[in-house]
Amino acid sequence: MIFTITLTFLPFHRTYLERLEDWLISQGHPEFVPLPKWTGEVLPPPEFEFAGPNGNGVSPFCGSSTCSDAPSGSAGCSSPNGWDTAIVSLPNNLTLPIISGTNNDLCDLQFNPLNYTANNDESGGSGLSRQIESPWHNQGHQFMGGVMLNFKSPAAAIFWIWHAGVDDKWKEWEQNCPQSTTLSSDLYMKDNEFVVEYYRDRGEEPNIDDGPMWTSKDIWVRNQADGVLNQSHQNPEYGRTNYVYVRVRNRGFQNSLGSEQLRLYWAKANTALTWPNHWDGSMDNDGGFSLGEPLGTLSIPQIGGQDQTIVEFAWNDVPNPDDYNIGQGSDNPHHFCLLSRIDATNDPMANEVTGSVYQNTKNNNNIAWKNLSIVDLIPGGIQPPNPCTGVFVGNFNTTARNIDLEFVLPRNYKGNPVLAEAEVLVTLDDATWDKCDTNGRQKQNLTVNKEEQKQLIINQDNASLKNLNFQANEYRLLNVCFRFLSKQMSGQKDFEFHVIQRDAATGEIIGGETFKIEVEGKEGFYADAGDDQEISQGEIADISAYSVDENAVYNWYDQDGNLIYTGLDISVSPEITKKYKLEVISNNGGIIDYDEIEIKVKEYEILGMSPNPANGQVSLNYKATNANSAYIMITQPYGNTNNYILDVNQSNVSINLANYNTGIYYAVLVCNGQVYDSRTLIIE
Repeated sequence: MIFTITLTFLPFHRTYLERLEDWLISQGHPEFVPLPKWTGEVLPPPEFEFAGPNGNGVSPFCGSSTCSDAPSGSAGCSSPNGWDTAIVSLPNNLTLPIISGTNNDLCDLQFNPLNYTANNDESGGSGLSRQIESPWHNQGHQFMGGVMLNFKSPAAAIFWIWHAGVDDKWKEWEQNCPQSTTLSSDLYMKDNEFVVEYYRDRGEEPNIDDGPMWTSKDIWVRNQADGVLNQSHQNPEYGRTNYVYVRVRNRGFQNSLGSEQLRLYWAKANTALTWPNHWDGSMDNDGGFSLGEPLGTLSIPQIGGQDQTIVEFAWNDVPNPDDYNIGQGSDNPHHFCLLSRIDATNDPMANEVTGSVYQNTKNNNNIAWKNLSIVDLIPGGIQPPNPCTGVFVGNFNTTARNIDLEFVLPRNYKGNPVLAEAEVLVTLDDATWDKCDTNGRQKQNLTVNKEEQKQLIINQDNASLKNLNFQANEYRLLNVCFRFLSKQMSGQKDFEFHVIQRDAATGEIIGGETFKIEVEGKEGFYADAGDDQEISQGEIADISAYSVDENAVYNWYDQDGNLIYTGLDISVSPEITKKYKLEVISNNGGIIDYDEIEIKVKEYEILGMSPNPANGQVSLNYKATNANSAYIMITQPYGNTNNYILDVNQSNVSINLANYNTGIYYAVLVCNGQVYDSRTLIIE
């Protein structure tokens, strides 16, 4: 409610309703909302007889501070006992305002509020949004009273059906008013579902969003021809016919011509794509393979006003991903980008520029862009799970350029961010690693994970590598891996993550890549390296990892992070106390877990006693080197104790036992005031 003081009343409330629908769908209510319809022109539905403060109904007189949940006011506060039908029967009070006549003609109101970036709400008394808000919508709140008078009103169920009735009036105006006051026909595709937190993408030009333009849900790939019913995007598969689906919408209120063309292009994944070079077949990689080409052109059927259609393309010749790893030093094939363009004589491109795919997509609702890679970690698919994927970064300008690479979470993301459940690792090739060294490793929220592998780990959101210098037409392959931490997994199945490339000098977005990570969401396994052990110097400790109930790799690291062995069992013989790290990586989805074991090497100890049993003299070997003080206690439970000072630079002492009675004793080594070792001594 507080947001209605801006210039976006009707678009905001429509989005508010849509967000409720989104939430209901996510909770398993995909077909209907179990609320009755109410437009304010008849009595409220009986289901809401007990709406209002404390469940006692709504009273229009509830306006003083003595009434629960009501704002202060001059009116008295009667005890609400249900609806006051004389007040809540609203036709006379909630008649829509008009410019002329008394027929309540919505079409007398001009200035469509759909383009909420314009000042249409300030267009005198004739603005549709202003006229619906102030004298009509607001009166509804006032007449209902109670909680509907303050900013807690969305907590009342009647709030939602009242605003659905308000939105119906806008819809009625959109559908029935003269075409001179509305948009005739305009085909478009969405760049994003939401352009900012409260507004959906409805085809405004330019798009008011300043974030990624490459995540369009109006383009999706399927590995079989089922994309009309199943609109979940898949990575294209080499060696088979794939299908690309594009949703085209008509944001106007007249039928489209039916002569418009839809052109589709592919390009290799790249954070610096240019138009048209990357898409028209004019660029090859070092191996001579095309970096992008037209995929096809199809006619768009006639689309009714406020309607949409889905166009299906068959993709018969998906390139071999292996052709794009040549010279790049990577075994992680990366995917393809898709670009769709509506070609219409009555709707030319707006402010199109050569070079920037990002800017063209932002300027034109005729262009949609999909640069999203599925990281599929669910076993049993067409391809085995691979937690790593690759994307080209670089500079396709004709002159050198400094770039920034950002690694960020999506805005307005629902659910756990991927960084809360997984390690996100970035591996660079030799040349890009050298660029980082050249600029003094200017980075944020990134630390070196494995220097020898040129691998970085992302510590938190908004990580970046800055001021990387790329020469003209230089591009490099960057690999990103998502290793889910078994103990951190919440059961969530979908995550997203962005790589964004910016011009280091201007901060402008050049392009980017989005990863959608899909996991089973099941409870993970637990790595177990066994219990800590204590050994004498020179002894061998045998360590065994507990086998997890799935195919996995077991890696052992020393405390400096060096990989020392791969396998379940390892034997070590450290000279001093050390910790060893066990890393267990599932081969079914790359889930990972860690455990640690400490092998404690005795610093001070009794090495042996002879003879034992003894009957007059015992020789005791010990290690007390580097101790400040040491002594041996000969003690018997509940008996006397005798101490024998030790020379810490020696390793043997003889103890006279002539005065000891027969029995079981303990020889205890004490160094620096602490007990370190003990042995059983039998005296005969």
